[in-house]
Amino acid sequence: MKTQKPLKLCELKAIRRTLFERTGCQLEDYLIEQAFTRSSYARRYGGGSNENLEYIGDTILGYHIVRQLYDHYGTVHSDEEECIYTFRAHEKDFTALKGRIVSNRTLAAIIDDWDVCRYLIVGQSDIDNEVDKQVKIKADLLEAIIGAYAVQTKWDSGVMERIISAILPVEQFIVEYEKTQYRPPQFDPDNAVNTLKELAEHEKCSFPVYKISGPEMLGHDRSGRPKWSCSCMVREKGISKEVFANSKKEAKKYASYLVLCDLYELPNQYGPCKKLPVWYWDNGELTPDEPETFKI
Repeated sequence: MKTQKPLKLCELKAIRRTLFERTGCQLEDYLIEQAFTRSSYARRYGGGSNENLEYIGDTILGYHIVRQLYDHYGTVHSDEEECIYTFRAHEKDFTALKGRIVSNRTLAAIIDDWDVCRYLIVGQSDIDNEVDKQVKIKADLLEAIIGAYAVQTKWDSGVMERIISAILPVEQFIVEYEKTQYRPPQFDPDNAVNTLKELAEHEKCSFPVYKISGPEMLGHDRSGRPKWSCSCMVREKGISKEVFANSKKEAKKYASYLVLCDLYELPNQYGPCKKLPVWYWDNGELTPDEPETFKI
């Protein structure tokens, strides 16, 4: 931390380089200095602090995270009687997920990775309290940086969305959340075949069509295990997935699972590549890339 202004030229260069590498966008020097100036310094020596920028950054960050969540899950459903805004799979309060993405701990970890907290310009009270080690102070710094970008871009929504997406991988948070807390039991791979059948019986979709090939056609992998493939198609929705595995049961259940994820626009719990048509199940991993054991 520093107790005097202005930032040295070498310090500005280091911050500029880091911010450009992590956001893809340059930031003006005067905004960098304000974003890094704590109120403890401004109260004693005068001038502006990062409090206003922090407030702006917090507001904009919250808006863009909510927008991405609702873009991901939200849809307009209409029938003969009404038209409503709802969710593709199940209505949920996304407060907990949003809170996890923008938590102080998450934001502080980004600042730690950037290694820029040492450039904070502070008063003696902050030095005494070692604020550079506090999670909340690091989170505030990231919000001030985001606020500075908002001021510089004149609140350009498109530019800010790109900057925030570069800083925070929201899709990864959604996938992790789906793995642990959000996905209902019927969306588990072990239940996927029955779930698709029940949905069809309740006229939520057409009945799935399965095509299965075994070792008589596909042979065996390098370890001598039989190779199976199963394709699952819901014709009405135009959704089709094929999974290769070492057993017919695994190939069928994971093909059903991937179709179910696409049907409800949910990221599958093995990764965000939910639109890819061909997957491989091997050694407890579901991947869109062919593993070595399946190669000829």
